[in-house]
Amino acid sequence: MDLEHCRKDAKRLLHGVSAGDAGALARARQLLGDRAQQRFGLSDAQHVVASERGYRSWPALARAVRSAAEPGLAGAAPAPDRAESVIDTGLAYRPGDPVLVWVLRRGHRLSVSDHGTALRKAGRPPGWERACDRVLAELDVNISRAGVVSLPVVAVGPSEATVVARIGRASLSLFEELLELERP
Repeated sequence: MDLEHCRKDAKRLLHGVSAGDAGALARARQLLGDRAQQRFGLSDAQHVVASERGYRSWPALARAVRSAAEPGLAGAAPAPDRAESVIDTGLAYRPGDPVLVWVLRRGHRLSVSDHGTALRKAGRPPGWERACDRVLAELDVNISRAGVVSLPVVAVGPSEATVVARIGRASLSLFEELLELERP
């Protein structure tokens, strides 16, 4: 991971939110809720970028990147055992718009998520929470208040490939449910 890339990502996010870009606003709202539209500064954008990469704060991300670059750095925390990959599930929200899921490995823990893509693509029509409840009940996945569809992969449960497929189906199902809701 490159800290300069993360800095640029935070600046792009800040500019996107300031310009009213729907994708940038969705990323910010996913972590900060409605506060993202009230006041959103560079430190908020950095916090979003760090959180998306699995760190509690921007300073924690910066420490991890620096310690990975300079292993002999005195007093630095070791870089976390962390890797993220994106998998195309073979499904599509629309033609040419694949359903992607993210697999995050942190040490021995593994989780699969759609990063809130279904909700970001379909929007938040009235009743969107009920649509989440229907998908949750039907496919037995976790859906956060921010609309992120996810599941952990555990040793005694289904395989990683099975969880990836289930999250992909759930994300697509949520997207379709949201599109069926009446728009104001």
